[in-house]
Amino acid sequence: RKFSSAETVERANAAIEKVKLTQFRDIYPHMLSGGMKMRVAIARAMALEPDILLMDEPFAALDAQTREMMQVALMRIWRETGKTILFVTHQIDEAVYLANRVVVMAARPGRISRIFELTDASHRSPDVKRTDAFHKSVDDIRALIEDNERRNAAA
Repeated sequence: RKFSSAETVERANAAIEKVKLTQFRDIYPHMLSGGMKMRVAIARAMALEPDILLMDEPFAALDAQTREMMQVALMRIWRETGKTILFVTHQIDEAVYLANRVVVMAARPGRISRIFELTDASHRSPDVKRTDAFHKSVDDIRALIEDNERRNAAA
């Protein structure tokens, strides 16, 4: 999209603030950590003000601690913007933590196996990961995936 120079700067500054990187505004990309680089990628996408933010395995290359920090940051950004986020992940616990709805895909042919409706994520904190309900959702999804794998292996 074409924006004036002034609007480009305004959008970039707003996006940088949204992902809490204002103090790193003048740092070269190679000097940023993996988590910071991911926040820059989110900021770049958010600067265009999309109706839907599509994220395909965005945290896959991050270490466990940075991944959790990015999950919390993404939840905050989602609450602040109200944007729809389509988040693809192979990490079941990540899906259950971040989503209101988890769509489990089956292989060969690729199709929706089941949709899990979860509790509203808008008030969710990282503490939810220690609850029985969270673990039950993770276990239910894992059981479905394992069942799908057994059926595919038998076919």
